[in-house]
Amino acid sequence: MQEAKIQYVLKRLHEELSQFVETICEIPYLTLPSERPEIICFSEKIKELSGYDADEILTDRELWVNLIHPDDRQKVFAAYAECKNWGVSFKVEYRIIHKDGSLCCVMDKGEPVFNGRGDIIHVEGAIVPISQNERTKSMAVSNMLNVTAFSNGNLCVLRKV
Repeated sequence: MQEAKIQYVLKRLHEELSQFVETICEIPYLTLPSERPEIICFSEKIKELSGYDADEILTDRELWVNLIHPDDRQKVFAAYAECKNWGVSFKVEYRIIHKDGSLCCVMDKGEPVFNGRGDIIHVEGAIVPISQNERTKSMAVSNMLNVTAFSNGNLCVLRKV
């Protein structure tokens, strides 16, 4: 009897969490800390963005990689590798190729999650669709702020990165 109550409560919590996730504009996911992003959990909202449902993406491990525009894959993999190798969060803009061939610009943010020994056990991320107008503004701000200052004693050199 107690087991049935626990199962009922877990089912209700899962339903409520699923309803909550569907109301936010972000598309949450989890990946394993492997060489390339290996997604182990995806919100069903991914279908709106990609044309593929979460089960299709989770079943075909190469599908997600192939949905990332070829010109953007290197920077996506680099951001993910930095997260995985150095334990830092990432934020990267890229394009997803929808099943119908159209492109959608997204902002992908990820955070490493550590166990008690300090090892990364997975990466929690969220993908946010961005409009072309938002992307243009973001790129303009990025270009203005994409200057890094390096200090060496009294010498300070500014360079465009």
